[in-house]
Amino acid sequence: MNDTPWWLESGPETCQFCLCTFHYEAGYHCIYCDRPICPACVAERVEGRETVCPECHEEDR
Repeated sequence: MNDTPWWLESGPETCQFCLCTFHYEAGYHCIYCDRPICPACVAERVEGRETVCPECHEEDR
């Protein structure tokens, strides 16, 4: 029996930024471009705790 939670295992979705695989249900979407982001690459804006992709986060500065 595998004791690893499903959300920590590799999934079918590929992050466009780090190219790691993740489960779609455990990922995020950028509020600006709506691209899926893996939990490791998400950049959070402090003001509203909104999730932003690394690319849009750089443009937002």
